[in-house]
Amino acid sequence: MCRPAARRPTHSPPQRSLKNTAVNLPSVYLFIQTGYAASNLPKIYKWHRYFNFSIGSLAQMGSVIVRLKDMLPILFLLTAFPVHQATGQEFVGEKAGDPSTNNTSQDLPPYEFTPDDFTPDQLPLVEPMADESDTRLLSPWLKTDNGFTATPVYYGEVFTNAHGGIGTRNSTQYEGLLDLSLDFDFEKMQLPIPGRINLLFQNTHGRGLEQNVGATQIISSIDSLNNITQISELWWEFGLFENRITMRLGKQDLSSEFVTMDSASDFINSAFGLSPSAGLPSFPSPSPAAILLTDLSPSLSFKVGVWDAYHSEEDDVFSRNDSALFIGELEYRYSTRGSQLPGIITLGMAYESPGVVPTGTIPRAFGYYFQFEQLLFREANSTENAPQGLSVFAQHFPIDSTGNSPFPVIVKDILAGFTYKGLIRGRDEDITGAGIGWVELNDGGTGEEFMVELFYKAKINSTLTIQPDLQYINSPSGIFPDALVAGIRFQLDL
Repeated sequence: MCRPAARRPTHSPPQRSLKNTAVNLPSVYLFIQTGYAASNLPKIYKWHRYFNFSIGSLAQMGSVIVRLKDMLPILFLLTAFPVHQATGQEFVGEKAGDPSTNNTSQDLPPYEFTPDDFTPDQLPLVEPMADESDTRLLSPWLKTDNGFTATPVYYGEVFTNAHGGIGTRNSTQYEGLLDLSLDFDFEKMQLPIPGRINLLFQNTHGRGLEQNVGATQIISSIDSLNNITQISELWWEFGLFENRITMRLGKQDLSSEFVTMDSASDFINSAFGLSPSAGLPSFPSPSPAAILLTDLSPSLSFKVGVWDAYHSEEDDVFSRNDSALFIGELEYRYSTRGSQLPGIITLGMAYESPGVVPTGTIPRAFGYYFQFEQLLFREANSTENAPQGLSVFAQHFPIDSTGNSPFPVIVKDILAGFTYKGLIRGRDEDITGAGIGWVELNDGGTGEEFMVELFYKAKINSTLTIQPDLQYINSPSGIFPDALVAGIRFQLDL
């Protein structure tokens, strides 16, 4: 199974030493060691990397400061706004419960009312508490119970390459993605057809930063490389054997069921999901597939699927390249003893058959992946369905190929990180996170790429979410100078 890296500019990268690819400036240094000595580990773990980054004199870092100066006020306001809201809520709560601020006598004995104190038309009325209002723009028209569900979501983001990469000229760009999901439940529609049909329409516009950064782990998960307007998914799902097995047929995204982690879903970098760099049938090029899903027990589930590999927008329904991707996944859900903290362990295997594309022959390939998710700490006031607290995750996905692929291949990848939901008091729906991603490549240069991402995702209301984001990419695609990227994303649940 080949996993081609993203398409990058073909011009020669600037010459530099492979021993020291960092910006060597005085002042403050951040030193990260991402591995052990290569001599003490097998080749599969030869990712002994060091990098340092410093922010010191304005003269030496002028270009970085100029590019970040327009972003910093926005990032500061968006970070401070949740804290300000939380502080205000806490102040109101404390004042409301403080007897010294209430104009009620503490010396009067309590009085218990009886029905005789009121005539029938004078009985006190207690109105039920209203639910939190739904501020979504299209909610009144889309909330139906007739079997048809429409879910429009819009993502927009502005990112800038502040330093390094291919270049910083014209590197502040806007990119947007419109998702429109239409779901038809035949049972609720009272039609003599089992199951349901789902359609996903997608449109991307604007431009990402890959022409400026050159990273294999693409900066944004909504970057489709080339803008698209298409039906990305169209599948029919129905139950078999009294719904003990679910079958899904049609064009679909691999990452909707396979090689995905809920704990990593809020990161912006594409490495924390599946995107063009993975070379798998996912966004922006899903392909026809057939999958089966079943629960072997309340805690153990099994999935298996087959996809048309390397499907492109130039192809018809099928790619006709004779290559198919087979994948299976076993997922185990558990809770720790005592504290009952939920966790997930996932094991997957994938096999890709050989095929032929215009640029060459696709070799036979085999891969496996391991994923781990665990809630380490749950806040006392959170619920089991919506826990607040600290979660960690990790993934490893190596691939072994029998020949040379016509595409640049991601040989191995490793992901790890953590998220915290409700870190700031009074901001229970906000999420903050930090993660790292590493890939081994076969493009020459350093032969690897290392990425770090930090973000804070603030839920303003049921419609709007705002997410400042910062990413540092060490040796993009193994051949470009280290890059520093800053940006902000907003999400509109229409």
